[in-house]
Amino acid sequence: MNIQQHLTTNSLSWKEIELDLFRALQNAFAELFTALLEDIDRQLAETRDKRR
Repeated sequence: MNIQQHLTTNSLSWKEIELDLFRALQNAFAELFTALLEDIDRQLAETRDKRR
């Protein structure tokens, strides 16, 4: 169950809020980190010595 569904009910617990927030932050960080690594990889590919 996601946080929007929780907000429409009165059965929210702090543990559920914490877990939902943690999962959302994990997903956001994973997407950001993936984009960062892909950008670094692209920069390395563009600047590498292609004669080697």
